[in-house]
This record gives sequence, structure tokens and C-alpha cells, in this order.
Amino acid sequence: MAGQVEGRPAAESVLERSRVTLSAEEWAVQQWAQVRLHRRLTRRAVQIGALMAAHPSESLPFQMGDRAALVGAYRFLDNERVSLKVLLEPHRQQTLAAARSLPLVLFAEDTTELDYTDYPSKTGLGPIGDGRGRGLLLHTTLAIVPKSREVLGVAHAEVALRVPKAKRGQKWVGNAESKFWVNSAEAVGTPPSGVRWVHVSDQGSDAYEYMAGCCKLGKDFLVRVYKERGLQWDEDSPQAADETARELLSFARSLPAEPGSEYTVRVQATKKHPEREARIVLQWAEVTVRPPKYAPARIRDLGSIKAWVLRAWEPNPPSDVEPIEWLLLCSVPISGLDDAKEVLDWYTCRWFCEDYHQCLKTGTRVEHSQLDDGADLCRLLGFCIPIAVRLLQLRQQARQTPDLPASTVVEPLMVEVLARRRKKDAATMTIGQFWREIARMGGHQGRKGDGNPGWQTIWKGWLHLSELTEGARLFVNSPPWTIDQTFVQS
Repeated sequence: MAGQVEGRPAAESVLERSRVTLSAEEWAVQQWAQVRLHRRLTRRAVQIGALMAAHPSESLPFQMGDRAALVGAYRFLDNERVSLKVLLEPHRQQTLAAARSLPLVLFAEDTTELDYTDYPSKTGLGPIGDGRGRGLLLHTTLAIVPKSREVLGVAHAEVALRVPKAKRGQKWVGNAESKFWVNSAEAVGTPPSGVRWVHVSDQGSDAYEYMAGCCKLGKDFLVRVYKERGLQWDEDSPQAADETARELLSFARSLPAEPGSEYTVRVQATKKHPEREARIVLQWAEVTVRPPKYAPARIRDLGSIKAWVLRAWEPNPPSDVEPIEWLLLCSVPISGLDDAKEVLDWYTCRWFCEDYHQCLKTGTRVEHSQLDDGADLCRLLGFCIPIAVRLLQLRQQARQTPDLPASTVVEPLMVEVLARRRKKDAATMTIGQFWREIARMGGHQGRKGDGNPGWQTIWKGWLHLSELTEGARLFVNSPPWTIDQTFVQS
């Protein structure tokens, strides 16, 4: 199903491409030295990013280290010439450049609430939750390689204030929140020839304009649907006279299970239930979805959408859990069981967005910022968003190509310091062993029932090792790090 990229070299692994093992200073140059600001502000952006990346979960005063740097950071984050879009653009372009070099990339997206209810003095916020909370809405689009689960980076991020709910019965309210999905599709853009890009999203994206927009841009969509949508059939098709085939959801639920389609998926843990494996069955069919009857003319004019509906459901769930039912609508053709399983596997990549938002909130503690205005918090996100990507990539790196020699991926001095600290052999240490030892430095016990270390544990160990390596570097009198002025545009 994936396209082929003609005339392009094989894509590098995320281990070589993401550069997550750079020092905080080198990594900050990579992320912010090309922001379109005055040279002085660009240098300040690199400095702030480096100091935040070195201690991502600490407060801004702790991260900056001294009063002069802190005052400079406050002035920068209060500067109207600075914006989230400007700060994030170099990272976004690097992500899209990597996506253009690969035959298949998923753009998984989701919206989360940044909660500042406990800080009533903050201004520039909107309602969240049940309307009594205060905060911001953040929509994130992650670029992911499905087979390897490599996270390339953030392809789009947008912040908005929630508009109070419309009056009962009112439809088609064009507020910023409802535009997240369309804006994301437009911002990501069109893939090169021979490359397949698929936007993957949950029920919140079940909007006709978004799905049709993806098709107009030469991309595909994979959406979990919940709205009943009208279907159209050729006059001579057997479904044309079938009452259950007039609407999408009822038609999908009327389909029998495909023989031999029993399939095992892993269901994430919830507050009430642990992680579990579920046995599901599949069925799919090609459909043509009509535009909503009462939509504005600009949406009706988009025309019908040819797609494939895929239903995955759990016929025999445990008695104490809610059975699984995923109703997916996809513009990628499904011609058999292997295609159906692949599409379902793509949909599970959407959970990376939830994981990423957890990284952002817990790893960078952005909801605990003392900045007092929503606009300043948006500028802060211009640093926190790439840092959270780095956190997630660090965790993923521990699970990919574990048998590579650690010194071919990580700075050799860092490998040597870790080996001496943990009484291991640096010459034979693999990248898998390297990350396991880092996790143990971060508090992971490594017992049989502990499972894989999470990104927070890995990050704690990484920070500890970084400090030890910096001390070793000073001891061997390595040249100090400086910002390469050739990276900083005038």
C-alpha cells in the first residue's frame, strides 16, 4: 500500500536523523538557530532553548541559572515579535523534510487542554473542561513512521481559546477549535510524488471538510467516525434498495465478520482497567459518502468522497470491560485482510499523540509555568514542544535497533562515563544496554514484572549522565561549546 520514492536515497534511521543524543547546547542550535528573528533575538532563543533542554522539568528561574538570563528570558517571552509559529518553524521544516524522504508517513493528531485553573491571576485564557476551568487548547500533529514507530517530530501545532458552546440546535459554528483539523491538513501540505501521507485522527476530526480537504491536497485520511453520514450507491447495486445501506454507521454494523479475520490488539490501560489484549474481528466495504445535506455551500461543493469503512469489534469481551468497537473511515483502498490489518495498525499510532501530550505536561511541566498571560505561555510552548519531542524520541530510541554498538550512536565519552559508572565494558556496550543502564540510573529497577522503562525514567537517567559527562569533559580540558555564528541568520 505504501508508495515508493523514486530517485531518493534510503531514509536514515531516527537514530541518525533525530540527533536526540546531541548535547543540550548543540541540539538547541539545531532547533532555533534558524528562527526568523533579529540576530539578537535568535541568539537569545538558542540560549533559552539550551538552558530549558538541560533541565526540562524545572522552573524557568532554575533553568536560566542567574538573574540576567532570567530577565532576558522574561523579556523574550513577552516580545510581540516572537510567536509560537516563528519559534516552531525550523523544527517543523526539519520534520517535513524527513517526511518527504520516506515512502509512507502518518500524521497523527489530537487536541489537549492545558489547564491553568489553579492560577486565577493569569489572563488571556479560555474555558476548558466543563466550562469552569481556565486554560488553552493545543492541537498537535506528529509525523510518525508506522512500521518502526519512529517519531519524526511535530509537523504542526496550534493554540486556540475555546469558544463557549453554541445555542441548542445551532450548527456549523466556525470557531477556532472546529478549524484545528482543516488547518493542520493545510499546514502539513502536499506530499511529493510517490510518497503517501495519511492523516490519522480520532472522533473529534469527524468533519466532512477535513476529510475532503485531505483528498484535495493529494493525501489520505484515516478517521474514527461517530456521525451518521449519508451514502450513495449506483442504481443497479444491491445496496441501493437496502434500508441499512443508506447511512454509514448502520451499514458498517450490518456487515458480517470477514472469515479468518480474528485479530489481537493491545488495549491501553485506563484508570479502571489494566492494559490487556483483545481478540477482535474485522469487516470492511467500499462506500461513497455524500456531503452533509444542511452544510454550507462551500462544504457541499466539495463533492462526494470515495472511501472504505472498516469495522473492528470485540465479539466476546470480558464481562467487566466495555467492548471495543472502532468504526474507521479511510481513503486508502482496502482490498483484503492484510490491508485491513495494516490500516488498523496505522490507527493505533494515534496514541502517540496522547503519549506526547503527557511528555509535554509532565516532562516540561508547562502547566506549572508562572508566566501570567496566555500569549506568553504560547511563546513558551515554542520551546516546550520540541523539547517534548526529544523526550519521546529518547524513549523510542531505547526500543529501536537495540543491538547497535552504543559508541556509533552516542558520543563515545558519554558511553565511557556510563560504562565506568555502571561497571560495564564500553567497547561491547550496545545501544539497548546503554539505555537500560540509563533507565536504572533514573530509578528503573529492571525486574521481570516492571516492563519497559518509561520516558520520564530514561530522561532522569540521561540528565544525570549528561552532568557526569560534562564534568569528565571539563576534566580532560575539551574546548568549551560556543554558538556557531554561521548558523545564526542576520
